[in-house]
Amino acid sequence: MKRLLSKIFSINQIQVVGVYQDANFENYEVLSLMKDNNKLTVLKKEVTNDKNRLITLIDVKKPVVLLLNGKSVLNKKIDFSNESDLAWQKNIDYNSIFHTSYKAEKALFVSFCRKNVLEDWLIFFQENKIQVIDFYLGNFATSILKEQLNQSNIFSNSTELIFNENELVDFLKNEVVPITDYLIGEEKLNSFSLPTYASGINFFIKSDRITKSVLDIANIEEQLYKKAFNVIGIIILIGFFISLLISYFGIQYYASKNAELNIQNIYSNKAFQEIVDLENQKKDKEAIIKDVGLLSNKFLTYYDYELLQSIPNEILLNNININPIKNEVKNNKKIELSAGLIEIEGLTVDEVAFNNWLKRIKEFDWVQKFEIESLKKDKKNNTQFSILIKIK
Repeated sequence: MKRLLSKIFSINQIQVVGVYQDANFENYEVLSLMKDNNKLTVLKKEVTNDKNRLITLIDVKKPVVLLLNGKSVLNKKIDFSNESDLAWQKNIDYNSIFHTSYKAEKALFVSFCRKNVLEDWLIFFQENKIQVIDFYLGNFATSILKEQLNQSNIFSNSTELIFNENELVDFLKNEVVPITDYLIGEEKLNSFSLPTYASGINFFIKSDRITKSVLDIANIEEQLYKKAFNVIGIIILIGFFISLLISYFGIQYYASKNAELNIQNIYSNKAFQEIVDLENQKKDKEAIIKDVGLLSNKFLTYYDYELLQSIPNEILLNNININPIKNEVKNNKKIELSAGLIEIEGLTVDEVAFNNWLKRIKEFDWVQKFEIESLKKDKKNNTQFSILIKIK
């Protein structure tokens, strides 16, 4: 469940609270960070020397990652080739301390403090209703920024980190705390802000070189459930409001539709009869138009023009009849037309010209087919013909 929530409701904004306490000096810093895809942005940076004012700088609605530094935090280099260092590491009682470790190629750098030191700070924040979800100790987490800084010596709070070819090899404790500015991308940070910023980065990316103690309190899980509850609650509230809005407009819409239907029902018989009459009139008019052949996409004169243009001098037309009458015209009898037909009668003195003319007619795009109804010679040796053309 926790894994599912962490994918859906991931924490993308945190406040890293850096605490540095020495014998004669105190420094408290609040760094608000936002992760957007692979970019980390500093939203706000606040610094104070007053522990009580620190509380006013923290937004209680956002989770806090705590970084402890100074007199209560000890630092140790464990050389993997040194037997005494390895023996010291084996004798560490991890039940009595909290630690943050950075693993280099040839050594392990450990920052640790007694449990009560960190627990006192957790109680302090809890009393002020501030939710701490994670913690870091010391300055060795700054090592994950070595490639961006590209320097052999980096000042992180009062600690000077020494690198050789981007690998942490040693550190020095400075009595005088030097304040040095560094530029990481578009962010300008000083030596006090550097470990705070690095702790925030590691919270999001979880470098495999950094290991640390785990808090017994399930604050991260609590934050996930809290965020999930808030988001789901807002979604449900918005969904409920939208449902009410849809319901209201739906009622108004269907009420108006019901009124329209009631009015339509009153006049339905009359309206229906009028529609039937209009449909019948439409069918009658379409039948008349079809009978006279006016449903073609071309005017009747177009066929006359095409045929007359195509006639050679050797052919004489006697008659062109488009949509000819089927039967003899009589009183009180419906005239029936042969829609889509053209009758052509004429004579020719040249059969070759006549055949070429027929081929030309056949090539017209509006001709579906044609038939030679009659073909005979008269007394003057002229060929009389009758052709029937069907229009597409």
